Amino acid sequence: MLTQNKTRLYLWAIFISSPVILEAVYINFFGVNVIFWDQWELVPLIKKLYQGNLTFGDFFAQHNEHRIFFPRIIMLILAHISGYNNIAEMYFSWIIALLILVLIFIMYKQNFGVSGSSLLKFIPISWLIFTFRQFENILWGWQIQIYLCVFGFVFLISMLEKSEKIDFKFLLAILGGILSSFSFINGLLVWPTGFLFIILSKTKNKKYLGTTWALIGIAVWCTYFYNWVKPSYHPSILYLIGQPINSIEYLIVNIGSPLGFGHSTGFGMGIFILFGIIMASILLLKNGLLKENAIWLSFIFFSLASSLTITVGRAGFGIGQALSSRYVTFTLLGVVGLYLVVVDLYNKFENKNQIYAVLYGMMLVIIFVGIIGGYLRGVTAGKRISKSRENMAYYLIGYKWTSDKFLKNLYPDSNTLKKRASFLEKYNLNVFANKILK
Repeated sequence: MLTQNKTRLYLWAIFISSPVILEAVYINFFGVNVIFWDQWELVPLIKKLYQGNLTFGDFFAQHNEHRIFFPRIIMLILAHISGYNNIAEMYFSWIIALLILVLIFIMYKQNFGVSGSSLLKFIPISWLIFTFRQFENILWGWQIQIYLCVFGFVFLISMLEKSEKIDFKFLLAILGGILSSFSFINGLLVWPTGFLFIILSKTKNKKYLGTTWALIGIAVWCTYFYNWVKPSYHPSILYLIGQPINSIEYLIVNIGSPLGFGHSTGFGMGIFILFGIIMASILLLKNGLLKENAIWLSFIFFSLASSLTITVGRAGFGIGQALSSRYVTFTLLGVVGLYLVVVDLYNKFENKNQIYAVLYGMMLVIIFVGIIGGYLRGVTAGKRISKSRENMAYYLIGYKWTSDKFLKNLYPDSNTLKKRASFLEKYNLNVFANKILK
């Protein structure tokens, strides 16, 4: 019997670790070392690094709506070590995703323990965190910023859970919030989310910790928006007011995007997720379990707040963009949080009321469908992206004689690209490290 239990534990551990390995294989198969669009903005910083005249302002400078202070530091370090090999960035993001999974597992273990049953129920989490539905983030090294933002959030929640006062763990939570905020604009949402967590959690010093957290959050927001300018080429934030129906549809599709891969499936999944959140919240209130589920509720809140922020900033680009795979890394946290709330309810009341078993079963079904669809579509997208980036690498190597029409696939300003490509070639960086053309 003991051997049987051990066998099951090993089997579930294999199922949990499988998507981690699969993503590494995915990068190996489809990752291409070539600079694409926003990545060209790092080249002037690499040049400054080589010249020894980098400044704090170079790191703090705004990029679109974001202040990617920490991602810039990491990408410059990786560029220096690897010869600006973008595949190294992809594997770094993979490591960050693994750390996110580990942190979630540690918090999960504290709530549900470690047993054959608990490991079995954790399997969907691993497959969600590493879903190929995030193909754009997985295969574009620049998206380190999104993984760092999410990691900072998960890390701070894990630290806040262990902190009863302003101690070392509370300071680590603050550092996690700063990391998240200065990696991607969605990271600013960690401050209201962290405040909500403190209010909902079991800590006895809510007022003291909450006030301190709020004041630090306000300071971070003020620092972030110092000399901040809204990008002129982005939609007006008033689009939400002028087009409320389209904006609501965009929001719902974005919420459902981790499990949906088309407009109709995204919308349907979004409706189900919102319904599940409402149902789970009612059941938590009814059973007095809000405090016990503060961690997972914070995941849901951060995800919904991210979707709302994305809607305000991007809905003007059209509803189709709500399905963009780059946002899935944020929105899947809502699915993870909802699933774990439902697991907690199911564990406690499965024998008392059929509704808990039904809700748990429905969650498993939609997650299973979403995971299968996400991985299949991700493989298809990976093949397409790989072929496209291989062509781009060919164009970049021959930038001196390649038509501007093709160079604009890599960057909209071909003249700027040529100047920066000349620097890369001089120092044997990126595609010029192993040229396939003479």
